Amino acid sequence: FEFPEYISADKYISYLVAHNNRRSQIININLQDIDDTLAKTMVKVFARLLFNFTKTRKQRASIPFHLFLEEAHRYIQKDNDTFLIGYNIFDRIAKEGRKYGLLLDLITQRPVEMSDTVVSQISNFLIFKMTHPLDLDYIEKMLPNMSADVLEKLNALQPGTCVAFGSAFKIPMICRLDIPNPAPYSSNADVLNRWKSQ
Repeated sequence: FEFPEYISADKYISYLVAHNNRRSQIININLQDIDDTLAKTMVKVFARLLFNFTKTRKQRASIPFHLFLEEAHRYIQKDNDTFLIGYNIFDRIAKEGRKYGLLLDLITQRPVEMSDTVVSQISNFLIFKMTHPLDLDYIEKMLPNMSADVLEKLNALQPGTCVAFGSAFKIPMICRLDIPNPAPYSSNADVLNRWKSQ
């Protein structure tokens, strides 16, 4: 937001993807310290800008985008946002984005809170440990090909282990992923050991 005067949405997106005459491979917009309502609004406005930008290219998918949303349940909820942009932009991206080169990756701990339309359009899933009964019921209803055996395993998965299935996998499988190094600051605080040491 460093523009002293008005620029068009197309120029703004072009600025993001080619800042200082260099193509950007990753644009990280960190909204973790922003109020949920404002963050949701900002994410939807950016998503609409990207959708409109990709949709209006003369050559389809000439500038593709891969949009990752962590804590997606904060932004892609079961609402239509008619007060904001007239419809739920993520419903449209999930249904039409592939045609224009706008891909969506959603990371959430609460799938039950997300838009059913968006979840129904997902091609591939990596599901890590999940214990909340509402989320497990939701996964079972939304993904009819998920067997009861696989659902049971979701309760006991270790960190870094997930159930992977969808169009990219011939059969559902349990995968072990490398733990990131350095590890993100996302683990639970070790309160018990802190108290013991004091």
